[in-house]
Amino acid sequence: MVLAPDGVEVAEVPDPRPGTGQVLVAVHSCGICGSDVHRVERGEGPYGHILGHEFSGTVTALGSGVTDLRPGQAVAVNPLGGCGSCPVCRRDLPFLCRAVPNLGLTAPGAFAELVAVPSVQAFPLPEGVDPELGAQAEPLAVALHALGLAGASPGDDALVFGVGPIGLRVILALRAAGAGRIVAVGRSPGRRAAAAAVGADVVLDARETDVAEYAASEGLAFPQVYECSGAAEAVSLCAPTLAPDGSLVLVGLGTEPARLDMRLFVGRNLRLAGSCAFGIREYRRALELLCSGAVDVRPLVSERVSLAGAPDAVRRLQRPGHLVGVLVQPWRRS
Repeated sequence: MVLAPDGVEVAEVPDPRPGTGQVLVAVHSCGICGSDVHRVERGEGPYGHILGHEFSGTVTALGSGVTDLRPGQAVAVNPLGGCGSCPVCRRDLPFLCRAVPNLGLTAPGAFAELVAVPSVQAFPLPEGVDPELGAQAEPLAVALHALGLAGASPGDDALVFGVGPIGLRVILALRAAGAGRIVAVGRSPGRRAAAAAVGADVVLDARETDVAEYAASEGLAFPQVYECSGAAEAVSLCAPTLAPDGSLVLVGLGTEPARLDMRLFVGRNLRLAGSCAFGIREYRRALELLCSGAVDVRPLVSERVSLAGAPDAVRRLQRPGHLVGVLVQPWRRS
């Protein structure tokens, strides 16, 4: 599935070949990320580019120099490359490394039958683990990175504003980390239901409830707040709900700049952090949580579609309604 002038389309392209230090992976599952949907909505090229960065599969061939993987091995693939030695890599921010492209973002991705990936970015899955779980590691790692920036303690209450794919995984990560009361706010009915299924104690409809008024009426002040919607007005709506010395973590990336009264942050010793992507440690931790069964991602998958059905799924996710998440599985034939 490639970017096209009118969105995305399925096209025949030459099979990739693994280069030095790479492996060829037959894709089992690749999640349609919100960033994929937004990129299609905005018409961002280049045309012919293959998206898809939340994926898992099976190693089918080894490039020269690869000795730690074998054909037939199920792997989860970290799409974020890094040289390992530049300043951003030393801070475990590989997505900012300019030396190695990121799969599905700046390099061909996994909405395809086959994809060539650096072997160091392929993580073997334990025997008996459903390969589909590997496709859930990338978005869960994004959520874990956000939690790390908040610096909250177990038992702390939390507010999650926006229950799209990442907001839902923030709820999962919070519950696994032992958070106290979790309040989630969203619009999509399907995703609000999913928020409750994965651990939110209270789920509010953003169109009906002012979150600051709700928090005040309930006597709630949150040590940790996660803005996952990207809506420009969300920051000013969330900030008043923070407890003194609390953290507001911005995870959603909107198209419009937000306004914020910084006097509130200074006067109450609050923290504001931007969270983007994740590091290798967080990716490994996400895999541990998934493979051990510590988190249950089943409520986050509404549909599994073939490559032929993927363009329609991207279109429908632009207005999700009851649709929560979709996995593209290229081995499916219908």
